Amino acid sequence: MNLKYRKDLAFTVASFYLRVVGFWLTTSRLEEWFRIGVVGYTILAITFSAWVQIRGLYFNWGDFSACTYIACDGLGLVMDFFKIFSLFVYQKKFLGLMVYMQKNFWHYNYDEEEDLIVKDTKRITAYFVCILTFSSLSSIFTYMFRPLLTNIGRNETDRILIFNMYLDLPLSISPYYEIAYTIQIAALNQAGSCYFCFDNIFCILCLNVACQFRILQYRIANVPILKMKENLDTNTDSSDECYNAFKNYIQQHQALLDFCETLEEIFTIIVIGQILMFSILFCFLGYQVILADLTLSYRISFISYLFAGMCQLWMFTYSCDCVTQESAKIASAVYTSPWINLPMDKFGKMLRQDLQIVVMRSRRACCLTACGFFPISLETYTKIMSTTMSYFTLLKQRTIDT
Repeated sequence: MNLKYRKDLAFTVASFYLRVVGFWLTTSRLEEWFRIGVVGYTILAITFSAWVQIRGLYFNWGDFSACTYIACDGLGLVMDFFKIFSLFVYQKKFLGLMVYMQKNFWHYNYDEEEDLIVKDTKRITAYFVCILTFSSLSSIFTYMFRPLLTNIGRNETDRILIFNMYLDLPLSISPYYEIAYTIQIAALNQAGSCYFCFDNIFCILCLNVACQFRILQYRIANVPILKMKENLDTNTDSSDECYNAFKNYIQQHQALLDFCETLEEIFTIIVIGQILMFSILFCFLGYQVILADLTLSYRISFISYLFAGMCQLWMFTYSCDCVTQESAKIASAVYTSPWINLPMDKFGKMLRQDLQIVVMRSRRACCLTACGFFPISLETYTKIMSTTMSYFTLLKQRTIDT
């Protein structure tokens, strides 16, 4: 049967920025070489940005406020390196998950209730992806326009760039200033796109597999033939038909479990990297926003950066929590299904045994972990924010003491 497939706003936005950093399915050798070139350009842009930050850290070593300022940008670049190299290793599996999701999750072969579940998931993913993309782009734009606002009223010899490069060149004078500013904008855009594009697609994958768990719960709990007790009592073929239906649901459950295992394999390094970085990053950003002596334009850029990071953290902890919760609910759906209406014939006994196995497997919920150390859930979000506040309190006390 040929199925029609849905278009998805969230996936369209996420796939666009994946193409910007060089991750998409190619159809020819020329396109593959072009894709490799884009990936190389992305790595070069991030490396250049990291070089600028390392030089800044070297020339400002000993100035705590300046070092925390540079660390805010440097930690974002560390996350970029984590993401792009991890996904480069698992590139085929990563792209394969997206293709599998499009072909098996976004078709129109659903009934009315299942279609509502799919539409609800599409709406949530669109909200998340649009909010994270908008907040991240806002942060990038504040960085881009910050020098233009700061340079108003200044002489040509006193102009500043997005990032101070500490080179023995007249970078504040034309045309050196324009060239350096353009290079920094190109690097900033590429590094910024890498910062949020993989989190967008991670959220889409997690929420859509959670959606499929919800659909499977509905199908198991509402098998039409099991509700017709009289038909089961009089027709022995109905028991066989019911067993085949449940066997199909079990196969769907196994496919979703395999999907989650692959998702865990690909993103587990990225997840632990972000968990380790976010507390420190939020602490330094809070220091710059509240305690550091900055101009309004600088403060606005750090506020945008902090908001984007909090949206990013909320999005991937929420999506991981959805996978855990919905996969665990399969056991309840199996138990509440009208299996009691099945006669105790050959297929009825086999089905009851299989249901017991499904219930036992579902008790161990699917969860995405930080390299197996701990599962990611909404509780992770609260713990990170609590740790951030603890670090920030120590920084604040240090500032008061000095």
